[in-house]
Amino acid sequence: MPAWSPPLAFQRQQLAFAAYLRDPDGNPAPRDIEPRRLAIYTRLVYNNVEGFLARTFAVCRSVTSKTAWHGAVRAFLREHRASSPYFSHIPAEFLAFLEAASAVRDTLPPFALELCHYEWTKAALDLAPDADCRFDDDAIGAADALRLSPLARLLAYGFPIHRIDGDKCRAASPERTWLVAWRDRQDRVRCMRVNDATMGLLQAVGEGRTAAACLAEVAGGTGRDAEERAQRLLPAGLAMLTRLHRQDIVLRLRA
Repeated sequence: MPAWSPPLAFQRQQLAFAAYLRDPDGNPAPRDIEPRRLAIYTRLVYNNVEGFLARTFAVCRSVTSKTAWHGAVRAFLREHRASSPYFSHIPAEFLAFLEAASAVRDTLPPFALELCHYEWTKAALDLAPDADCRFDDDAIGAADALRLSPLARLLAYGFPIHRIDGDKCRAASPERTWLVAWRDRQDRVRCMRVNDATMGLLQAVGEGRTAAACLAEVAGGTGRDAEERAQRLLPAGLAMLTRLHRQDIVLRLRA
């Protein structure tokens, strides 16, 4: 392993330049760069990053004060060290930053982290590569082996995130909320709220498990009572799985 050596003069200049662009209030301006040009670079860097975040987190931005939003973006630029060089990954990096930066979160609405996760999930589904999904509208039978669509996400939040928007709801009361977000066969990203029973059924759907096995797990218990509950649940459960299947959330495994 080569011995460490101090950075060369041009590397020191690059580091100083980058530090100033990330945090112009906390770092001295690099020497030998015209102030007018330096100001242009500083605006470009900030506006590009803020633009990516504003497009992905449009609702969060709209329900957050300008001071708090731009303070969070500036803190992200100043403090976060991204693990990816791709512009399309900037929203995910911002989400990771918010998860770790409790002091920044305290300046935002209490639901901001969950709202950002929800908005990022929908954006990620929109950009996700096509998956091996075989869609059809046939009814689900008890013996059908099932899986959750690889383009579906089960989401649990402490706020009704899907109802928050800039015009109607700048504050939201805590409320346990189950959501399913998915991309359907027309490549539309969709989202719906589900109840506890439906979420439990979706969580029971496993790779290769039959519909009957999923419903038996939801019925719970052991022995004859569990079998009887599973049988009573079977018609309604299969109807629910069929609806979820026709919505492209639950898929049938084909031989």
